[in-house]
Amino acid sequence: MTAASSTRADDRLARVLNEVFAPGVTVLLLCVVTGYLAQPHGWAGIGWGSITAIFCAVLPMTMIHLAVHRQRLTDHHVTRREQRWWVFLGCALSVICAVALLLLAHGPALLLWLLLTMLVGLVFTGGVTALGLKVSMHAFCFTALVLVAGFLGSLWWLLLLPFLLPVLGYARLRVRHHSLLEVALGTGLAGVVMALMHEFLPALG
Repeated sequence: MTAASSTRADDRLARVLNEVFAPGVTVLLLCVVTGYLAQPHGWAGIGWGSITAIFCAVLPMTMIHLAVHRQRLTDHHVTRREQRWWVFLGCALSVICAVALLLLAHGPALLLWLLLTMLVGLVFTGGVTALGLKVSMHAFCFTALVLVAGFLGSLWWLLLLPFLLPVLGYARLRVRHHSLLEVALGTGLAGVVMALMHEFLPALG
């Protein structure tokens, strides 16, 4: 294999990893897993999680892809910092709609906690973005997913962080969408938000 073909293979791998670890994917998993853990007997929990995922992952990603198609955004990863503010706002409005639905329909308290955690996360990441920094939302969302799995399931899930975070970081750096500082900032902010919201975690069972 020549150096050029090796470089192309590395670039393709990085692009694939960027899609696998995309915020839309991790947030969708986060919603469904939390829904299942909220009501692990039967399909009700997965149903609630899936409904939540529509508001928190499917609708925001649809909005982003439509904006790219209409040339309002440069790409679906929203790599330009100055384009992120209205994406954060749209995501927050969608999450607020999900909160209203869960309150009206008496949805699981654990999913309501997750939605409020998302809003706090959007405030933190949006605030940092307003200061001129670009947070890696790939790193933020993946770290949050693993921490929630650790909080609600087994602490063994936390072992994914030292193994998969470097893979995610490599992918973001390889495609030149982020610096190492921005990836670390995403992980660090997720840790801060989850530590804060852990104090309000509802009792399981």
